[in-house]
Amino acid sequence: MEALNDVKLVTLEKGHVFYQFQAEEAYLNNLMLFIRSGLEKNQHMLIIESMRNINKVRNRINRIFSKEQQSSIYLVDNFDYYFLNGDFNTQNILNHFKKDIAAIKNLNTSIRTWAHVEWTSAEPDAAVLKKFESIADDYVLQEGLLSVCAYSKNVLSGSLINTLEQVHMYVMTDDSLELSMVYGK
Repeated sequence: MEALNDVKLVTLEKGHVFYQFQAEEAYLNNLMLFIRSGLEKNQHMLIIESMRNINKVRNRINRIFSKEQQSSIYLVDNFDYYFLNGDFNTQNILNHFKKDIAAIKNLNTSIRTWAHVEWTSAEPDAAVLKKFESIADDYVLQEGLLSVCAYSKNVLSGSLINTLEQVHMYVMTDDSLELSMVYGK
């Protein structure tokens, strides 16, 4: 296991990352760094992005990466994951995720994922969120994926942050990445 100070997004090869972002520009830069690192490792990427950011992300991808590189990047709207069948329906989210991962695995067995996680309620049920992220953590570990779950820090209470740190091996901010001190596995 890497020392806390040595953990960097570009060198990380697998694990479940809780990213609490604050600044949009830092978020977009970290996402592009994540994509570039995956491309350098010949991986395919599933990027689940919000309706508000999807055009910004698509424009950056088109500007930064070649057409050949772009063929390894699957950018999808997070509406289908988090809102289509009701607000934060855990089973729907996991089924959709597994279906997309299976489709990509037909092209390349080495995959990384990035999900901008959102909900419509003022604050999600902490128990539901913990169950969802715990199941996701098991799947990420089983499949040997690198998976970033990005949450806007502006919508997270202290108790939700603690809950999310318990079910993610790594905790990331706009400018740091460390091992979670309260990870439960």
